Amino acid sequence: MDDLPLSGKVAVITGAGRGIGKAIALRFAKEGADVALCARSQKELTEVSSAIDEFGRTCVSLSVDLANPAQVRSFCDRIIDEFGTVDMIVNNAGAYLERGTFEDSDPELWWKTLEVNVRGPYLITRHLLAVISKGGKIINLTSGKGYSAGANSSAYHVSKAALNMMTEGLANEVWSRGIDVNTLVPGPTATATFDNAPPGQERPPEEILAQDRSALPKGLPAWERVKHPDEVADFAFYLATRPVGGPTGQIYSLARRPL
Repeated sequence: MDDLPLSGKVAVITGAGRGIGKAIALRFAKEGADVALCARSQKELTEVSSAIDEFGRTCVSLSVDLANPAQVRSFCDRIIDEFGTVDMIVNNAGAYLERGTFEDSDPELWWKTLEVNVRGPYLITRHLLAVISKGGKIINLTSGKGYSAGANSSAYHVSKAALNMMTEGLANEVWSRGIDVNTLVPGPTATATFDNAPPGQERPPEEILAQDRSALPKGLPAWERVKHPDEVADFAFYLATRPVGGPTGQIYSLARRPL
């Protein structure tokens, strides 16, 4: 087991109960890492933790609302108590709570979107920064919406734009410690968020990908391809295994662009 790429490493992954976060957690554990996971649903976390146990890895999991600073702090304290050090942070969790126009938006939902999508990653990273080892990797999952104003859903666009800038600023601050900070834009991925299914009616990625393209959400560009969460996990693993002093402050996108 000692020759696995992530053996002896500790990875922290938010939003790890399902979708992309779950895929990254399983991939990192398969490659040898011990993991610390958080998500809103304890039931989902328990299922992921059970799968990780089969790899023989240590797994700390905690139900956390990233909009709650006290819960975030407790999660980070638990990580430090358990592992003492961190090698990778994947800020994956995100919320898409307010989808209306700016004028008609719900102020509470608008601001909570920023609390989850910006303050959450900030606090996770801030609390753990002192224990991140040399060669550490911080990967922030953002969105193409953070680079385009669009219309409606302004809170989500604003939050992802802020997270993009946080990536670049932090990369400038910690490069001398051998810590790399990069942005990963998954593009359309077969998750519950993409499917926009009611709670409890989420479909597995394979079922989403198997449907006729005409049944996919409207507005998906003709050139775009919906990806399996495992494909995003593959790229997160690639970023996690770059050598010390590797690329930092960069944007890696799995979304396609028109020719």
